[in-house]
Amino acid sequence: MKPEELRLNHLTWPEIAEGIASGYRRVIIVLGATEQHGYHLAQATDEVIGMGLAVGLARRLGKTYVAPAIAFGLSEHHLKLPGTLSLRPETLRMILEDVVAAYRSHGFDRFVFLPSHGGNMAFSSRMAETFQELYPSDRFVSPFDLETMIRLMATFETDHQLPRGSCGGHACAFETSLMLYLAPEMVQMDRAVPGYTGALDEAFVKKMFQEGITGVSEVGVIGDPARATRALGEIFFDKTLEVIHRALEAGE
Repeated sequence: MKPEELRLNHLTWPEIAEGIASGYRRVIIVLGATEQHGYHLAQATDEVIGMGLAVGLARRLGKTYVAPAIAFGLSEHHLKLPGTLSLRPETLRMILEDVVAAYRSHGFDRFVFLPSHGGNMAFSSRMAETFQELYPSDRFVSPFDLETMIRLMATFETDHQLPRGSCGGHACAFETSLMLYLAPEMVQMDRAVPGYTGALDEAFVKKMFQEGITGVSEVGVIGDPARATRALGEIFFDKTLEVIHRALEAGE
């Protein structure tokens, strides 16, 4: 199916009703963000990557729709740079509660929460557990977490001879390559400069969340986007999709 045939906000209500009746009872909800991504990437980066992965995952799974992305996330640590929006956790939870309630009333009973922003990942896992307790007859899964993403990026660096730290997780070689593949019109490679390229250890994470992104990177980048290419983006996309798909199957 074409991407637009899997995205609920591209369909009419009779088309959605027909789909649900024919077995399309699973929906993927992207938990994205609107936040700074260095000098070279658009604020919509997390939403674009999340929706790309969601449509790819829906194709693999079959009988699955993709909801409109929740495009605002938990991005307080990026607020020092203009354009970033951030929700309080309780606000994001209420939005997700209302979205799930609406879809459940229409007949959906299998939900995939797909966080495409690192700051949403722990929240997404907690919400999947919470909703599973609230609605035990339905199924709720969050198949992508921060630890998995960090391991995946380390693998990319090793497998593709990229310098350590270039895939740091934010506006880096990883995200920039994905954007060159999914939405090259939103990438300004002539403005791409490296940011923090050190270890993603506990001390780094603590400093970033205490001082904000500018406490670890003046340009708002974690990694080296100059290493990004479209060819790598396609490889990274397929491998990330494979990892998410495998985790989802294991969780269900």
